[in-house]
Amino acid sequence: MPRDCARPAPRRAADAHRGGERGAAAVEFALVVPVLLLVVFGTIQYGFYFWAMQGGSDITRSAARLAAVSDPAGCTEFRALVGAQVGAFAASQGDVAITRSYTNGPGNSDPAVEVGDLVTVTVAFDSTDLGLSGLVPFIDDGRVTQSAQARVDYVTGVPGGCA
Repeated sequence: MPRDCARPAPRRAADAHRGGERGAAAVEFALVVPVLLLVVFGTIQYGFYFWAMQGGSDITRSAARLAAVSDPAGCTEFRALVGAQVGAFAASQGDVAITRSYTNGPGNSDPAVEVGDLVTVTVAFDSTDLGLSGLVPFIDDGRVTQSAQARVDYVTGVPGGCA
């Protein structure tokens, strides 16, 4: 009989072996999916944290520039202005801490703020948390603290620190 006309041999042995692997893909999928989801949501969680860090840094630098070159606002107004910007990044407005302090510059021993002094603004708040703290370790429990300094260039009134 010519070779091209031959019938293939039955595959019963191969089919029997394959039957023992039924559901193996589902089991492997069930084992891999939790780890994959943990990696995906952990990446999203850290993305939220680093986004909040960058936003907090920008807000703090802007607030320090504002305190250094503009007419000084009282603590309540200053906190309200900076707090409104922080609201986009903070998990809740209740945990936002904003401080403003002045340090004497070179040659200034007077307690009053003068041109050349340093203003330091610190902003601290909690970033958005997806609730993975039991599974994914979180940097500083999600607390973002940023600080910035600027040299005072303009003084019209008597600014004060906001502790």
